[in-house]
Amino acid sequence: MCSPGLEGLSVVDLLYRYLREERLKHPREPGVYWVTDLVACSLKARFEREYAELSLADLFNPVLVQGLLTHVGLEALLSRLLEAEGVRVEVEPEAQVEVDVGRLGLGSGRVVVRGRIDVVLTGPRGERCGIEIKTARSDLQLPLEHHVDQVRAYNTLFDLPRSYLVYVTPERVTQFEVAERMGLDEIARRALEPRAPRYPWECRYCHFSVLCPSKVTRAQ
Repeated sequence: MCSPGLEGLSVVDLLYRYLREERLKHPREPGVYWVTDLVACSLKARFEREYAELSLADLFNPVLVQGLLTHVGLEALLSRLLEAEGVRVEVEPEAQVEVDVGRLGLGSGRVVVRGRIDVVLTGPRGERCGIEIKTARSDLQLPLEHHVDQVRAYNTLFDLPRSYLVYVTPERVTQFEVAERMGLDEIARRALEPRAPRYPWECRYCHFSVLCPSKVTRAQ
């Protein structure tokens, strides 16, 4: 039985409002790229600014909600288990790098790239690693190329010797170690050199495909 004052409680409404408020907290800033932009179609960031309503319309996609809940639950569990072992757990810390792009022939000035990894762990002796959590509908071809590239960039931004890419799928729960880093030149080129789409499968899952002139329509 609900306590007094909780009649008519809507968990669905609470969750939707939380997701919407979190999205609105992080508006895009001119000249700032996120690591997720480096592993996605170059047009997506522009469309998110110009057609924000389409982006919000996809906010309550059940697959995305399920992924969020998996992230929140696993982050909380890691905090509880590892902090008891003397490990410092930072949940969703943010870092950035600035790259001088003049020498790359990509214009003048500097490009700013930010990232927010799921978890950074610091052990009792000061050793550090990252954890990036992913949900997927199947376990085919894991780890996925764009996820590995994302973690390579995080290793650079957070100065990490390694990170673990953790997958939760209906078939298995597994992890992969990623020790490589994405070089600053590659980071700058991915930010400034357009590729639309970056991967041929992106258009099938993109809510901006209904208006995109670069949509790939051939069978994949």
